[in-house]
Amino acid sequence: MDIITWEPKDSLKVAEFYANYEYPKGIKVIDEWTDLTGYRTFIIYETEDEKTYAASVFPFIGLCKFETFPVMKLDKFMQLAQKLAEKTGGNGPGAEQEEGGKVSKELFQQIDNLEKRIERLEHHSFVQQEDIT
Repeated sequence: MDIITWEPKDSLKVAEFYANYEYPKGIKVIDEWTDLTGYRTFIIYETEDEKTYAASVFPFIGLCKFETFPVMKLDKFMQLAQKLAEKTGGNGPGAEQEEGGKVSKELFQQIDNLEKRIERLEHHSFVQQEDIT
């Protein structure tokens, strides 16, 4: 995701340049927004590699400032994080650790048991609500 900003004095120049701009092959624009309060655009895109990205911003260098953030849909990130945690046994960054750097399997089991209990309680609550009406 890019946040692109420019100086107010350059607004006309940016608008004219952008009106004739075509993204290079290898850039897939997902969506674009403009800040209605001025001088800022947000673009979410996918790119094949850093060379393609560089080609897409090069024409604007000196006219605009780019802040680039690698982003990912939250559900995809959570799936990836789960897979990585399973591969590493939860020893990734941010994992709760015991002495010696090993993750507590007991903690994961407790979390799993709590999730199952919540599902049962939600189901039981739903069944009771159905019976009342």
